Amino acid sequence: MSADESRIAGGTRAVEQRLLNAEWERADVATMRALQWSKLKALLEKTWSVNEFYREHWRQAGIDDIAGIDSLEAFRARVPTVEKKHFVADQDSCPPFGKRLEYVRKSGKHFQVFMTSGTTGQGQELHGETPEEQDGTAAVYAFMHCWAGMVPGDHALLTMSLTMMAGGRLEYLGATRYGLTVSPIGNYDVQRKLELLKRFKPAAIIGTTSYFGHMAAVSTDHPPATGLKALFGGGEGAGLAWYKRIEAEWRTPIYDRYGSTQSRNDHMFSCEHGVGEDGRPGMLHNIEPYVLAEVIDPETGNHVKDGEHGEIVLTCLYHTDTPLIRCRMRDVAIYHEGRYCRCGRPFGGIEVGSVSRSDDMHRVKGVNIWPQAVDDLLFGIPEIDEYLVHLVTGATGADEGTVRVMPKETAAIADAGAFAEQVREQLRRRVGVRFNIELVPQGTLPRSEYKARRWKDERAYKAGTTAAKK
Repeated sequence: MSADESRIAGGTRAVEQRLLNAEWERADVATMRALQWSKLKALLEKTWSVNEFYREHWRQAGIDDIAGIDSLEAFRARVPTVEKKHFVADQDSCPPFGKRLEYVRKSGKHFQVFMTSGTTGQGQELHGETPEEQDGTAAVYAFMHCWAGMVPGDHALLTMSLTMMAGGRLEYLGATRYGLTVSPIGNYDVQRKLELLKRFKPAAIIGTTSYFGHMAAVSTDHPPATGLKALFGGGEGAGLAWYKRIEAEWRTPIYDRYGSTQSRNDHMFSCEHGVGEDGRPGMLHNIEPYVLAEVIDPETGNHVKDGEHGEIVLTCLYHTDTPLIRCRMRDVAIYHEGRYCRCGRPFGGIEVGSVSRSDDMHRVKGVNIWPQAVDDLLFGIPEIDEYLVHLVTGATGADEGTVRVMPKETAAIADAGAFAEQVREQLRRRVGVRFNIELVPQGTLPRSEYKARRWKDERAYKAGTTAAKK
């Protein structure tokens, strides 16, 4: 291992400041808020004028006109949030696109259509984007590539498939508009991807965080590639220990990102300081000139303070034809002001490794457990390759949980029973629940081709029975 590779594997590396727009990235917070309000005011005026969906939604909340919304504070206090259930109901009442997209459909502009995965069981949302709005999306992604040290002409492999979903298509748009040479290899299996990686020796790979773990696990080369500048992860929640393991396995910096189909971009990125270190996670900076991100207390609706958990609420300032205004993402994260990060940018955002779905929290034996806490613990144990948590209702009606642990092929575990007991006790201390631990052979647990699904909840009450939740 070279000295550079050793520094990356150990979690330390030299940091070179990379600025895409020095005026914005060196502005003070007051200047950034003024810029956001200027764009938001124009967005509200146009939306009230042409978008029947939002106009009706706001009127139901008691807004007869928008003249009284004259500041960011008034906006947050008066404008109601919107979320998936509203979008799906809108599409059902006015199929197929809903009233939200009526204006752009009648304008004669062509637009791209993106579909959500529908994994929540509430239906698949449709969201659109016009060419002018795609210019904004490309401008946002440029920050991600610049901060990671990419330059026009660099070659990147995109491991995500190009489908009706936003994931993959938007990353392709952002990378090509930045000037990268992009090879979309998402439809190939993992072995073919590894062959192409070896053949083309790209500067970067774009994918989901868990897929990088999958590629490293099945590769016969360690690291799977050399000469990489960056891995662009994200697309799912993950703990810091998982990011650090991937960096060590690839000997390449990983850059995290946060976005959604609703926002039609990734718009929070880790800067040149990366994902951070144990005890000091990095930061995902929101690209403030383009997206207004609130992190609120869901009980009070008030913005949380630096270092506090809250729910993410998004407003896209450049989506003026197909707006997204105060959308509750049902994602929770730790909020930070820009000053949290050593880079000095005024862009606030969220802490790396803190993002969870609000409905991903599992209550087991009366204890609230976030998947990231389990990720951080288990992936911090070098011998563990992959795991799956299986929850069932026992004969007495109480919760029973089993963690199936798949050790690495190279792991030297002399006493399987003692190792399982060690994992069980560490989990008990971390999350407050005693799980059964089952060691399973290599190849037993599925590897993620897109987003990892490491929890299988088959408790009786989850299936709609009358069994008590313990």
